[in-house]
Amino acid sequence: MTDRSPTFDFDHQSIDFKDNWIDTARRLHAMDYPMAWTDAHDGYWVLADWEEAKRVTTDYENFSSDNDVHKEREGYRGVSIPQQTFPLMLSESDPPLSTARRRLEMPFFTPKSLRTWGAKAEEFFREALKNCEGRDEVDLVNDIVIPTTARTTLNLVGFEADNWQDAAMSSHRAIYLPPDHPDYPHTEIANTRVMFSRYLADRRANPTGDIISALAHGHVNGQPLSDPEAESMMYALVFAGFDTTTSAVVNALIWLASRPGARETLITSPQAMSLGIEEFLRFFPPTPGVGRNARHDVEIGGRKVRAGDRIFCWLGGANRDPKKFSDPDTLDLTRANAGDHLSFSAGPHRCLGAPLAKLEITAMLGTFIREMPDYTIDEDRAVRFPRTGTILGYSSVPVRLNAGVAA
Repeated sequence: MTDRSPTFDFDHQSIDFKDNWIDTARRLHAMDYPMAWTDAHDGYWVLADWEEAKRVTTDYENFSSDNDVHKEREGYRGVSIPQQTFPLMLSESDPPLSTARRRLEMPFFTPKSLRTWGAKAEEFFREALKNCEGRDEVDLVNDIVIPTTARTTLNLVGFEADNWQDAAMSSHRAIYLPPDHPDYPHTEIANTRVMFSRYLADRRANPTGDIISALAHGHVNGQPLSDPEAESMMYALVFAGFDTTTSAVVNALIWLASRPGARETLITSPQAMSLGIEEFLRFFPPTPGVGRNARHDVEIGGRKVRAGDRIFCWLGGANRDPKKFSDPDTLDLTRANAGDHLSFSAGPHRCLGAPLAKLEITAMLGTFIREMPDYTIDEDRAVRFPRTGTILGYSSVPVRLNAGVAA
């Protein structure tokens, strides 16, 4: 036990969290201040105050993201709770190092560079729908959305078209299955990492202008990007680049399935669609939260945080902060400040792919609700991830499409 207080029963990796996270957010916000200590995973603070969660994720000088696995620096434990045994070298480092690494990928996520990717996502989405023709029932996740988000992301990164499926499905299963599960894709992940090395070697000899080429020829602080750095950055793009977007789309389509009026509003108004996507992201945060490591003793909301303590910035909880969002447990497609959600985090580690995710969500939601107006989802048979500590997602969602799937 610990002398840190107040304490709160919280474990974002637990089955209870998956089933009761909204009620848990209510209980935390009902306290004098929405921050408390939990003894789960060697102990950490859970923070759900919107303003402070944004500040902590932004203030890298006082709250580090570093994952010092081998205890060569300050011994910080990264952004994942529990600590990952291999650091994600972009998200689990601090400026100025993380900024220098981030600059290698930034040119690919500017509005100009992404201009064609919304159309590309729609093209992949229509191909997925076409592949479902003639079937009474399909799986929204595995037959339609994952093929779209995975192909879009992997094409942007620079993967060969024929290689997308193995990388995509191994990533997808790794997100929701524990490592000791018999179906956990250990072999597929190992093969994918071997493929990363092959791609990097190939792009060093034959650059093609994609993200892999940028990493293969990138320099950080005057030194060539090392193979472990480049492979880690590719790993993050591939293994976190599309399940988050898939989660947002699937949760939105499940909610919209029983609300034809809301679908009509989104179809007829681009402004409503834009604002609605922000509200879906607030209400169904794809990633529950991110960790930070306190560099110094500090006080937050009357809680005494010690140097070295871990703080879980609960982004989903902050999105339900009633001080920031009125009636936060209601999904309101007209919510004026919906775009203030923290689902993409904040500060120097705000999700670089957020603009791409919004383009994909817009393309998929718009196409689906326009061309599949009579779709039905069997929520009783939908299978959520066994745990949602990494992604608030589904492994399977049965859906019946309209007769005569549009191509």
